[in-house]
Order: sequence, then structure tokens, then C-alpha cells
Amino acid sequence: MDSLTRFNVISSRIRLARNIDGIAFPSNPKGIDHDKRLRLPDGIERLLRGTFDYDYFRLVDLSDIQIKALVERHIISPSLVHNRQEGAGIVERNERLAILINEEDHIREQCVEKGFNLGGAYERLSSIDDIIVNRLPIAYDSKLGFLTSCPTNLGTGMRASTMLFLPALRLANAIEDTVRVFRERYGLTIRGIYGEGSTAMGDVYQLSNTRSLGLTEWEIIEIIERATLAMCKAEEVAREKLMAERGDEIKDKIQRSFNTLLTAYSLTSEALMSLISDVKLGVIFGLVPLTDTAPLDKLTVLFSASSLTLKIGECAPSVRDITRAKLVREILSEVI
Repeated sequence: MDSLTRFNVISSRIRLARNIDGIAFPSNPKGIDHDKRLRLPDGIERLLRGTFDYDYFRLVDLSDIQIKALVERHIISPSLVHNRQEGAGIVERNERLAILINEEDHIREQCVEKGFNLGGAYERLSSIDDIIVNRLPIAYDSKLGFLTSCPTNLGTGMRASTMLFLPALRLANAIEDTVRVFRERYGLTIRGIYGEGSTAMGDVYQLSNTRSLGLTEWEIIEIIERATLAMCKAEEVAREKLMAERGDEIKDKIQRSFNTLLTAYSLTSEALMSLISDVKLGVIFGLVPLTDTAPLDKLTVLFSASSLTLKIGECAPSVRDITRAKLVREILSEVI
């Protein structure tokens, strides 16, 4: 199992949706219960004080570039940005655990673990959820379970997801058919890396459950685990077929991309994502002097447009692209 998922499962995430009884959902018109929602962040922060090492922020206090960087690093969702005046976050300093306030729901709890570890993410998040559910008047119905803004989250209020790297299926022109089959077979959704409506940049896809009602948390996790393993198996088969039929072409593409990362003078964020996808495939095939894809995954986060701007300050796009390439060269020289 480890060999099947090692390179293809980037991370595992558990997300829980919770709402306060008697307060209108954040998705309602702004005038409804606005003052009550504005008071929620400080109250929840006081409730969680001392439970883990975190940073607390309100979106209204952040700059546009800071908010974009948080979205790029998957710490906050694009949906939270739409509610900037009321939105807030309590984010663990290592960014594994986050409590988002006034997104679509009053409270969105999430935990992200590296690799294939949905169970570990759920167990970590459960201790925080117990505090919230036991100390706050959470909206709950004996038949429907946790009441949520989106009907698909009714029940446990849980979304379990894995972030998957699937380059061979795309190169084999099989990704669309595979995604369709998995949707029909498992009743799941497969999206781009930023969730609903986003594209699969860098051959990275997010697989998650579509319903929460009528299932326990562990049943949802089991479904996602089975689907993840099946998707990794499909990717493995596609890799073997790809190498058998187009081996020389793929090897050349990987080597060119690797050399570009090592020598490029300028790199856009889009080019970096594409090159890293090729090189990660090279790691899997053993064609480049790297044994792990983790450093490459880190590059995509560190050097996205907004995160890099925060690091070096506002500058022309051309300067940012030159700096990005320089930093990529420096980091790769330390790991190869």
C-alpha cells in the first residue's frame, strides 16, 4: 500500500462544518445577524486559547496579497475571501490545523496531514471539534445531524479528501474517462487543487466525498481510502503503459524539464508547476537524482506569485520570475 500511494498521495484532509444555533448562515444577506457573526471570531479564539500553537487573524486586517498567499497555500478557501468583513482564521503555525470562521458555515475546522493519512487527520481534528461542540450551541437535528449551509454537508458535516498527483493518466489522455468512471462508481467528486470550479494545475487533483448524511465519519474515510487506492492503481497502470509505449519521449521530456529547473534564468509560476510535474514523474521512474517528491511540492507553495511577493516585496513580474528561478536553483542544489 505504501509503495502504491507514496508518490501519488500528496496530502490528506479532513474538514468539519459547524454552525451556531439561532444565527443566520454567513451565506445569508449581510444585514442578517451581521453583528452576531462579527463577534464569533473573538469568542472562538478565546475558546481555543492554549489548545495548540496558532496565529489568529481577521481577513479585514490583511492585505490583498496576504490573503492571496493564504489561498495559494490552501490555508483558507476562496469562499472565505468573499466574506472578508466577517471572515477570520485560527491557523496552526505549521499550517496543519485551521479553524476558518464565517466562510459558508460559521465554523470550518480542517486538518491536513502529509501523504495518505486520513485517519490521523480525523483523530487530530476530533479533539478540537469536541471542544467546539461541547462548549458552543451547535445547530444539530436528531434526524439530519449537523445543520449546514450546503445540504450535501448535512449529517456528519464532514468532507474527507486526498490530494492526488496523476500525471500519467493525463499524458495518456485517460484522465477525463477515469474521473468520470470514479464519479459513477464511488459517488465522489474530483476537482482541481483549489476545490470546486478550479483546474488541475500541475496534474494535481482533489478527491472527496459528495455526501455526509447517512454515513459515519469512519465510513466516509473508508470510502475515500478505497477510491484513493483505486485511483493510484489506475495511475500506476497508466505509468507502465506510458513507459512501454512512449518511453523515449517521456524520458526526454523529464530530463529537459529537470535541466530547465536547474538552469533557468526566469520562471513563471505556471511554468514552474508544469516543470515540477514532469520532474516528479521522473522521481517516480527513478530518472532524476531525487528520492522524494516532497521538496518539489514545497517549491510550488513557496514560490507561487503571492507568496513570493510577500517574501521579496512588490516588484515587476519579470523581476519576480527571475527571483523565482534563482531560488529554485538554490534549493535544488541543496537536495541533489
